[in-house]
Amino acid sequence: MMSSSLHDLRDGKSSRIGAPLPAASVGAWDVECDLLVIGYGIAGASAALEAADHGLDVVLIDRFRGGGTSQLSGGVVYAGGGTPIQRACGVEDSPEAMAEYLEKEAEGTVSSETVRRFCEDSVDTLAFLSRAGVQFSGPRAPVKTSYPTAEYYLYFPDNATVPAYRGRHAPAERGHRSKDPALVQGAPIPPGTKPHGGFSEGADMGWFLMAAVKETVARHPRIRVLRQARAARLVQAEDRSVVGAEVQMLVPKSRAASLHGWAEDRARNLTLQLLGLSAPFTGLINLVEKAAPRRRLIRARRGVVLAAGGYIRNRAILKRFASPYLSTFPIGCFGDDGAGLRLGLSAGGVADHLDRISAWRFINPPYAWTKGVIIGREGRRITNEEQYGAHIGRAIYEKSDGRAWLVLDAAIWEDALHSVRTGNLYGFQQFPVKEAQRRAASADTIEGLAAKLGVPPAVMRADVDAYSDTARSGAPDPLGKSDACRQAFGAGPFYAIDLKHKTPSNPVTAFSTGGLRVDEGTGAVVDATGRAILGLFAAGRTAVGMPSNNYVSGLSLADGVWSGRRAARAIASEAGVGAEAIPMSAA
Repeated sequence: MMSSSLHDLRDGKSSRIGAPLPAASVGAWDVECDLLVIGYGIAGASAALEAADHGLDVVLIDRFRGGGTSQLSGGVVYAGGGTPIQRACGVEDSPEAMAEYLEKEAEGTVSSETVRRFCEDSVDTLAFLSRAGVQFSGPRAPVKTSYPTAEYYLYFPDNATVPAYRGRHAPAERGHRSKDPALVQGAPIPPGTKPHGGFSEGADMGWFLMAAVKETVARHPRIRVLRQARAARLVQAEDRSVVGAEVQMLVPKSRAASLHGWAEDRARNLTLQLLGLSAPFTGLINLVEKAAPRRRLIRARRGVVLAAGGYIRNRAILKRFASPYLSTFPIGCFGDDGAGLRLGLSAGGVADHLDRISAWRFINPPYAWTKGVIIGREGRRITNEEQYGAHIGRAIYEKSDGRAWLVLDAAIWEDALHSVRTGNLYGFQQFPVKEAQRRAASADTIEGLAAKLGVPPAVMRADVDAYSDTARSGAPDPLGKSDACRQAFGAGPFYAIDLKHKTPSNPVTAFSTGGLRVDEGTGAVVDATGRAILGLFAAGRTAVGMPSNNYVSGLSLADGVWSGRRAARAIASEAGVGAEAIPMSAA
């Protein structure tokens, strides 16, 4: 079904993907390896390291210079089950408790068995990253937040404190924020490390996470990295098994490679993207890739892993499957154009959950804002304000056509401003509050505020009253908010903060979570009948995985590590090689 629409899933800015090349037409291979990994974010790096540790010869390629969207992230890894950091901070957790929670987020997108295995492996997932040089520590944040302030590294990155997500086990902090090596006594900063210029210096931990991982990859004797190498099509044998790929690669250190890297650095600049000024640089990237590559045929004796990220920068896919999110700001790297997805489709794979976009509208910090109400375009309260920002974003886009306001009374408004003045918040966390202070609509009555917003006053009044009445009486909140995050409205003036996506001042950031269907035991890409395509695997955001229904902070990085290692282990097992042949700790 999906494979027949391969060409429909490409837009003018996405990588060119061709139909598979018959292996019989290959006269000679330019490069040979046991495993070819396409994409050098956390999923690709994890697959490469795990396979190399099992004794496989690995070639790892990337369209750019490595790091992917993982490098642009906040460096949060979702881990639990009793990690060393949790234990040191006095947090009680178990694989059973973690699975009980994640089952609610997954809602059947992956099987209960997969959720269980992911949780049972979670301590080892964090240990794998620690062995690769990534730094983690406490202390734990004192309150729930979208991203902890500078002094905290363990926090609630999810909905575990929301009543609807609670079960037999107490909520546990599972957001492990990686650290800048400069903040760790005696830990050297990896060569060439620098923040990528994101929302603020404090939110650039993904850069340091990937810098440590890339340094470990570079040291491993069984891994060869080919940068500025774009997979143009797969190579298939007569039995339809995938045996390699055709790659278009820039000559290392050439003028074209330097120009490509220069354009990438500028296109990635957040300010230029928010102002809509990155197009000339992405155009230059595409021009160089078209004019100056050398064709390389890479033979993969044991398999190919697709770990090329998602499709948030492919507008054709968004328009067809997730049109409400076309206006959001993509936070994926420029390799997130659906190339990995389309490679898998070309070989007979199928895609699923392409409508699943994680769009983030965080209202915490300041913590006081969780005590307000989010009103949609029809004047009704549309979601539980305590929830994780991606859940709030989904409600705004799928229940209210992208229009919503956070409504506060005078007391909550003043409490929020006080916390910003006295709290140790990053600049990107202070900015929305300062913008709200300048731009929020206000009125002395709820009805007057509703009129300014253009929503039915009686409807908005009724929902605000219902919220306040239950908060005052102690009855359950109509949308399930916990007592700690609700407060009956008092006197005016009342304020409405516009939550609509607006660049550059108030963007809603988004990335994709759907992908190729895979065998959940091995990570092998499957066809429409559910049969595995021999030699082809997918990991990270190229595949359907743990975050493909609901995303919470750190779950994509954790799933990338876990699914990348899952594919590598399956390939190594089929190859019959021994485990830990050259462990990365000794490489």
